Amino acid sequence: MKSHHFPSTVQYLVCSDFDETYFAHDLSNAPDVKDLDKYIYQSADKYGILFGIISASTKEMIETCFSIGHYDYYPHFISTNSGTEIYYVKDNEFVRDEDYHTFFKDLNLDKSIIIDIEEQLRKENIDLITQKPFEDAPFSRNYYYKAIGEKDKEHIAKIKSLGKAHNFNVNVSKCNPLIGDPEGYYDVDFYPSIAGKHAVVNYLTQKFNIDSEHTFAFGDSGNDISMLNAVKHGYLVSNATEEAKRLYQRHTNAPYNKGILEILTHHFEE
Repeated sequence: MKSHHFPSTVQYLVCSDFDETYFAHDLSNAPDVKDLDKYIYQSADKYGILFGIISASTKEMIETCFSIGHYDYYPHFISTNSGTEIYYVKDNEFVRDEDYHTFFKDLNLDKSIIIDIEEQLRKENIDLITQKPFEDAPFSRNYYYKAIGEKDKEHIAKIKSLGKAHNFNVNVSKCNPLIGDPEGYYDVDFYPSIAGKHAVVNYLTQKFNIDSEHTFAFGDSGNDISMLNAVKHGYLVSNATEEAKRLYQRHTNAPYNKGILEILTHHFEE
């Protein structure tokens, strides 16, 4: 894989979720992946497009998926761990945005607070299952919660309220078995209240002085809604979960990369 050249002048920000938006886990859409890769390669400098991934996944998980996908190019940037880290891809190397990292580091965020919340919830018979791949994330922590029925709404409200009381946002969305999550569970993602996918959009818009009218985002699930609401042109791809579609009304006609390309060509070529 190769790196896209950064546009000489950044005028547009295009962000995409990774799992089941930019990356189809069944690997069935090779032509669509190639078409979007080619379009970004040809259009980034022409229109000043900065294109990247904003994901709850770890950097290692994303790199593994790239290695088995059909991609020719890395995006310009990748944000990982629920918007708490940003990496730029230059000369095939991942370069961390040290200003963004230092901003979180200087807050002295202590993940032990989340572990204390986990223990408190357990005492109230609300069990959270640690997602092992995320254990080393510097500023966030991810869990599964097993759906049990009528108590779920009360339990989720309790999880969120405890997080908020300690300055952590908690995103809760139904798991998607297509990406390897267990069926009948919820994803529960704790991250600092100043972080999240929308925070990455806001940071990059300011860093590169991008007009808010020139911002795009694409997603497929409930944890993408804040990112879609943070841009002017936000879309769920057509393969998005039913839960997400109930929460957000603007959808592409096509799935995955084809849906992203559909919107970009409509905007830039017409």
